[in-house]
Amino acid sequence: MAEVINRYASIDLFMPEDSHRVIREHVGANQPFSRQVDAWWIAFCLGIRDNQTRPLPDRRTKFMDGTILSSDPWRIIHLELIALGLRGEEILTHPRDVVQLATEHANYGLELLVDALTGQNEPTLAMMNFLDPTTA
Repeated sequence: MAEVINRYASIDLFMPEDSHRVIREHVGANQPFSRQVDAWWIAFCLGIRDNQTRPLPDRRTKFMDGTILSSDPWRIIHLELIALGLRGEEILTHPRDVVQLATEHANYGLELLVDALTGQNEPTLAMMNFLDPTTA
């Protein structure tokens, strides 16, 4: 298999400060997410699913840089395929624009995740139910 090049390694990944506070509480052992990037990725997918975006607010938190994408190279491929489908071939020559596109979709999805997690006694179960299409 060919090596996947991470053109996003030097680009910071952000989420809204308010969302980050909630997501950070739900990352780790016995939590819905193993890593913050996992929550961000699910949020990105929710934004894509619903074709919704939210701009990154001024009050933001850097939770990682793009090097994290190298730990799961399929994310890079997925990210680029979505960017290609939404914006065309030109966007792939501008890695910061690809990350901005992902971030804006993730910001929408983060709103949904935060709503699903807030005030839950069993956040992992709440997240599983929220993401299960048969319960919608």
